[in-house]
Amino acid sequence: MVIKMELCHFISDHQAKEVVRSMNQLRKLNALCDVELVVDFERFPAHRVLLASCSDYFRAMFTNTMCESARTSVPIKNVSPCVMRIILDYVYAESITINADNVQELLPAASLLQLHSIQQACCEFLERQLDSSNCLGIKAFADTHNCTELSQSAEKFICQNFVEVIKHEEFLNLSKEDLEGLIKRENIAIDGSKVSIFEVCDTYAIRSIVIMLEQSKLESRKTLPRLSLKEYMVIVGGFGLNQQPIDVVEQFESKNNEWSLLPPLPTRRRYVSATQLGGQIYVIGGYDNANRLSSVSVLDCRVMQWKTVANMNVRRGLAGVVSYRDKIYVAGGFDGSSRLSSMEVYDPNLDKWEMMPQMTIGREGSSLVVCADMIYCIGGYDGMTILRSVNRFDPREGRWITVTPLSVGRSGAGVAVVDDMIYVCGGFDGSQHLSGVECYNPRMDMWSSVANMHNARCYSSTAALEKKLYCAAGYDGATLLNSAERFDPLSNKWSPVAAMSTPRCDAGICVYQRY
Repeated sequence: MVIKMELCHFISDHQAKEVVRSMNQLRKLNALCDVELVVDFERFPAHRVLLASCSDYFRAMFTNTMCESARTSVPIKNVSPCVMRIILDYVYAESITINADNVQELLPAASLLQLHSIQQACCEFLERQLDSSNCLGIKAFADTHNCTELSQSAEKFICQNFVEVIKHEEFLNLSKEDLEGLIKRENIAIDGSKVSIFEVCDTYAIRSIVIMLEQSKLESRKTLPRLSLKEYMVIVGGFGLNQQPIDVVEQFESKNNEWSLLPPLPTRRRYVSATQLGGQIYVIGGYDNANRLSSVSVLDCRVMQWKTVANMNVRRGLAGVVSYRDKIYVAGGFDGSSRLSSMEVYDPNLDKWEMMPQMTIGREGSSLVVCADMIYCIGGYDGMTILRSVNRFDPREGRWITVTPLSVGRSGAGVAVVDDMIYVCGGFDGSQHLSGVECYNPRMDMWSSVANMHNARCYSSTAALEKKLYCAAGYDGATLLNSAERFDPLSNKWSPVAAMSTPRCDAGICVYQRY
């Protein structure tokens, strides 16, 4: 048989689907599965490779140095077993059933696990359900989970059907602020014309509506439990066991004494700084193993999604960062060639950084905190000396001064404020890694010693949470740490708390609040 020397390119439209179909059969038989997802004590066998291929959340979990990457059983928080079953059926079968009973659980879970196609399908379902009785609730739900297109569709529906919307219970349940925002819109349709409510109602009538709604809700408010804000401590990025920058983000809740994962950083970073402003976590500068960075990534804690904002004017690693009066201040750091004395401030309303007056000395590895309306920059390294010096910046006068120095030089110390007292934990003094802690009283301009930590820690992550001081991770001179401990200023004692999943140093840390 003679065969001509020709090429034949064959492309199958069904091969990929057949592979996934076969993996789904194996999953149902619990065959060749290499991980179990544990949700409220219910176990779901799965294949890491398929989960990682569908979700950046699982990709980060299984491909980084996190302890979950080696575990055969992985707990998943904030997702119900019913919803996890729906999600896995979609991952394996590309089919999902969304209904009124599951959409309010499914959308937040899809957002958490970064399954954007499911999130989009939920939004499309809710958009089809819009009517005058639910449009206000759907808009509020969309805003909470940052579903911009759904929110815009709901708002358009509200404005076009305003006369019907005000007849339903959701309108009566509006807060005073939401009601005032609604009635001030310019494009509300009344009798077929788009007008402002102010064109058809006088100010007295509007004020009367607000008062009436507040009174109608007064009794029901007495019977409803109040939602309280919870504080969470978040640690981002850093330097991991593989001698590389990492993108792992972990969150600590003190009530349950447990850590959980948040969506990973878009870019792996060490020498990174972090702060919270307006319910969002800002991750600033750092080092990606090639360059010092000026970029800023922001995690919206309502929907747990990352975005980018304007870059700093200067590349900075190991800089100090703090939030103060709706702005973010960054000072010092290392740009790859010199230690910086410059400071810049970010205005989120303008999405713009502006240079500020310089410190008296360039320094990296220092810490920035706010106490009594003053910004303090503490310790660090100037390229030759581990520093004891402390600079204080007055934002009103725009001026730096020097205050009483630390008792010992410290670079890479953790710093936080509890009850208007500044605590400086650990660090490196040029010869040894420290466990000692100093406390500064700004009213007396005086330092004093408090109880030592259980572990020496340099480039650890320190924050104040619920009027306690927490210090986590870091380097003790021999080992990268994942341990954490808590200091009670009233008893002057440190006690251990739950360890993180990922040992690290050079990480960013902040505290944020949510319901």
